[in-house]
Amino acid sequence: MPAKPKCEMNYTVRQSARARHVWLRFSPLGELIVVVPKRFDVKRIPGIVEQNRQWITRAATRVRERRETWAQKTPAKLPSRIVLPALALEWFVEYRPEVSKRVSLSERISGRIVLSGNTDDREACHAALFRWLHRRARDFLVPELTAVANQCGFSIRRIMIRSQRTRWGSCSRSGTISLNLRLLFVSPDLVRHVMLHELCHTKQMNHSPKFWSLLERHDPQWRDRRRRLRATWRELPTWLDRAPPY
Repeated sequence: MPAKPKCEMNYTVRQSARARHVWLRFSPLGELIVVVPKRFDVKRIPGIVEQNRQWITRAATRVRERRETWAQKTPAKLPSRIVLPALALEWFVEYRPEVSKRVSLSERISGRIVLSGNTDDREACHAALFRWLHRRARDFLVPELTAVANQCGFSIRRIMIRSQRTRWGSCSRSGTISLNLRLLFVSPDLVRHVMLHELCHTKQMNHSPKFWSLLERHDPQWRDRRRRLRATWRELPTWLDRAPPY
């Protein structure tokens, strides 16, 4: 009888009533989590982890590099200019101190964003900017994802706009696709690449050969775009690091 596969990697096992297959993912802190269906034979988990060792190693490296990049960035400053390549638009940001406990934001036709009120409160200014950014992301990404899904024959149950710290998007077992508002800071072809990646997960909730084959069919240049997307994390404005939760 062949020896049982050995796995020295640390991981946490979580059972899910909604899971239909084994699912490997990383937490924002870099912890490997193995999600398994109820009544799954846990004796099989070490072998599954071992079979996916190469992917786990690559993913763990990406998570670690992103966390190190955030740690090395200089303290976030309020932006004086915001450029959103996904929309091909840019704004100059103006801060107008006024006697007020709050900070309000208004977008001007002249390509300016004006924050007025207690602009000495940096946290309030960041929160106002992110509320504006979230609205912009919702108004663009939701209809864009819907259009891409219709063009390529995918169906979506629900779309959410979030501010994930380690990923551009995600797809839940229930079919909900979450998109990172930071996608506004990348080029349109990379936005579409992320959307197609998550849409393919509605049919293949894994990174198996079937998944990559499906993605290749809809996005033949996915390898190059995937590499560019990884590098883009290091180019994001530092003020985005102080995103409030959504």
